[in-house]
Amino acid sequence: MALQVFNTRTRRLEAFVPADPHVVRIYTCGLTVYSAMHIGHARTYCFWDVFRRYLEYRGQHVLSVINYTDIDDRIIAKAADGADAGAPGGWLEVAESVIATFRRDCRALRIKDYAAYTRATDFVDAQIDMVRQLLASGHAYVVDGEVFYDVQSFPRYGELSGNTLDGQQAGASGRVGEDLDRKRHPADFTLWKPSTPEQPTWNTGEAAWPQGRPGWHIECSAMATAMLGRHFDVHGGAVDNLFPHHENEVAQSEPLCGHPWVRYWMHPEHLDLRGVKMSKSLGNVIGIPDLLSRHRYDEIRWFFASTHYRTKLAFSDELIDACAEGFKRITRAVKLLAERLRAVSPQARAVPVRSRYASMRAPEQAIPREREAFEHGVFGAATRAFLDRFVAAMDADLGCPQATAAMFDYVGELFAQGLETIDDPPSLMAAYRCLTRHLHVLGVETVDAELYPELAADCLATADEGTQQLAELRAVIDRMLEARAEARRSKDFARADAIRDLLKRAGVAVEDAPGGARWELVR
Repeated sequence: MALQVFNTRTRRLEAFVPADPHVVRIYTCGLTVYSAMHIGHARTYCFWDVFRRYLEYRGQHVLSVINYTDIDDRIIAKAADGADAGAPGGWLEVAESVIATFRRDCRALRIKDYAAYTRATDFVDAQIDMVRQLLASGHAYVVDGEVFYDVQSFPRYGELSGNTLDGQQAGASGRVGEDLDRKRHPADFTLWKPSTPEQPTWNTGEAAWPQGRPGWHIECSAMATAMLGRHFDVHGGAVDNLFPHHENEVAQSEPLCGHPWVRYWMHPEHLDLRGVKMSKSLGNVIGIPDLLSRHRYDEIRWFFASTHYRTKLAFSDELIDACAEGFKRITRAVKLLAERLRAVSPQARAVPVRSRYASMRAPEQAIPREREAFEHGVFGAATRAFLDRFVAAMDADLGCPQATAAMFDYVGELFAQGLETIDDPPSLMAAYRCLTRHLHVLGVETVDAELYPELAADCLATADEGTQQLAELRAVIDRMLEARAEARRSKDFARADAIRDLLKRAGVAVEDAPGGARWELVR
């Protein structure tokens, strides 16, 4: 088994072989922090979260870095608008407030924390040093205190994106205009620009470009190199970062390191809003709190997993709801297993298997780490088939749609083989742990800490169903259901219906089953 990923640079699937077989170093382009994350960003960052989770599932260790572009014309403009309106604070306050919302939104979507979050303004000295080196090596030039990168000095310019210099003549890209008379080539881009008196500025100590602020592209090159070195494994962002941003990063970074700067470039596709462009001017930007007010986070993560990351994903509330309907079969299996397992003692449900370390197994059996325990019991054959399908799907360029299809079939087999009736707690426990472990890879953290503490410890606190608050809520609902059951036994059906209606108004759906009433929280 070997993980393969689509490398944008070579435009083909390649075996994923990090420079260090144990450690994967990934740099992801983060937000320009003038406004909060929206649904388009969410798809991108949820993909990178799944990629990281799958690498960790395979036994690799991930050093993941994401940046905040915290100096930008739009940040400056927003601060100026706030000052005109009498709002306190300035550029820094605008950036830091958006950064705070980004962290909260990521956690609400169960995106795992990165190893490091870098701010562009903390690396200005490294950016100035890179600009100096590019000037000294003939890859840049100065015009009126502004430093431009000379794209013609880098023969491989355009290889990453396919946008060659021949296609970058005046007006060809629509992104150049006012600086044409100052540039050697229309595609030349700014490394450093002077600041006006009311803008933030840094001193360089250079006579030709004495003060100012960095351009967007040099920021990421400096931060990624400082954090991960002159050659690292993966660089990514959404497909809109491919050109010109990532192309320009390559052009300014590789002359200074003398070899390929990044091994794999990966680019998730956009959301497709059915022909409607999302923009602040149209008032149709959907933020994460708004999204989560209409859909549960696990429904959103499952929806994102329903389409391959390199395919545009049609997006609407109706499509999420339709996808969530199918997802209910998965969550029903998890809840049913959990209910049955909580009804027996820890000793009775323990899986009597001693797993071997992954490095002691044959390669085709090496993952996941707890494979032997997952395959225990009456569901063992179905579990083995599921594991093989899941790994094969994810190894094929993170094939989440095929992985979710394998999970649907696995749940179908569990129900067909007696998930609701079989009296074999260790077999139920093996299936429960297998199912929740693989949902975790896809960003769905639905594990009960009482039943699977090892996995719960790797979940965000907000996703832990074993927290004291939720445990107390469960106890209250269970007591109300006991009172309802007693009313039904006494043939006081009016009281039983009243309790059920009260729970329904409180957002608790009750389902009567042969083994007793089940419940779940609904919106």
